[in-house]
Amino acid sequence: MEEEQEEKPARKRARDEPELAAPSLGPNTVIKREPVEERLARHEQSDVDAMGKDKRRAVRGQSYGPSKLRQATLYAIVLAVGAGLAIGAKLVVDSRDTFPSKVPHSAPWAQPGAKQHPPKPLQ
Repeated sequence: MEEEQEEKPARKRARDEPELAAPSLGPNTVIKREPVEERLARHEQSDVDAMGKDKRRAVRGQSYGPSKLRQATLYAIVLAVGAGLAIGAKLVVDSRDTFPSKVPHSAPWAQPGAKQHPPKPLQ
């Protein structure tokens, strides 16, 4: 049995090279790197677009956002709608809340002429 379990020799590489980082990289692969100045200057954005025009062109109305009047109007509309919904909900709840008129007082102490007992004093 010992003769059948021969040790296989370790596989040797042709050259002393570090292991490859990816299967697509071969021994003759050349990795091109950008100069440090270009990599560090990437965050600096250009002021012109691909057609050479200014990126911040003039917009209609000469403003990039809504005016203060438009913001105040929108805020007022939102408040008015919220108040209208609250008032409407209150009216609906009040119209549906008809407990005393539809349910008779059926408890023994609620009957006319029932003897009333004062509550015990708190200690």
